[in-house]
Amino acid sequence: MKRFIGKIEKEHAIIEGEELTHLRNVLRLNVGDEVTVINGDGCDYLCQIIKIDKNIAFLSVKSKKNNKNNAKNNISLFISAIKREKLELVVQKAVELGIKNLFIFESQFSTMKLKGEKIIRYQKIIESATKQCERADFMKIRLISFSEMLERFAQHKVKLFANEREGEEFDFSVLKTAKDIAILVGCEGGFSAQEKAQILQTKPQNISLGNRILRAETAAILLSGIASLFSGN
Repeated sequence: MKRFIGKIEKEHAIIEGEELTHLRNVLRLNVGDEVTVINGDGCDYLCQIIKIDKNIAFLSVKSKKNNKNNAKNNISLFISAIKREKLELVVQKAVELGIKNLFIFESQFSTMKLKGEKIIRYQKIIESATKQCERADFMKIRLISFSEMLERFAQHKVKLFANEREGEEFDFSVLKTAKDIAILVGCEGGFSAQEKAQILQTKPQNISLGNRILRAETAAILLSGIASLFSGN
């Protein structure tokens, strides 16, 4: 069943913009065809196309059901700004791995500045990845400051800090009962000594991912996958 992002209005659905172009010009769907429409509320809506105009498609909602692929646990990923193409990869994989919230912040050694960065470019990646992995809830993404990162990170029950060279072995099996997990990963250059001291004040699990130094995007994807799998997400 083809999946589209649209608006749900009681017993009808509306598809516009790029989604309409894909429906009409790429997939060449017609009146009478059935598709699944999502709007981010966590449900799949089985719909039938009833009309296709130049700028909009109208559909009737046949049924509604909860999506079993949505993120079950509150797993948040905090990552210091890295090169854009690598950050876009992290955004895509975070959606696939069931991350609920993604926070991007600048640290002292960040290789990309967030000033002027457009969140909409990442929203499109989120939407595409959501359809691909068959979720029906949209991962939330925010650009925040380092100080806000510290405040938000500290609020989580289980905090995993990927501390290269200084981290310790961690028993990931304790995540089996965790429902609220925060993951913190630095940029390519890591964190400064002062930043590490501030992070450690939040009393996280100071973990190592092995002797090999991983790239920032690798560490973020690896930890997201481990946390999702062990917690049953």
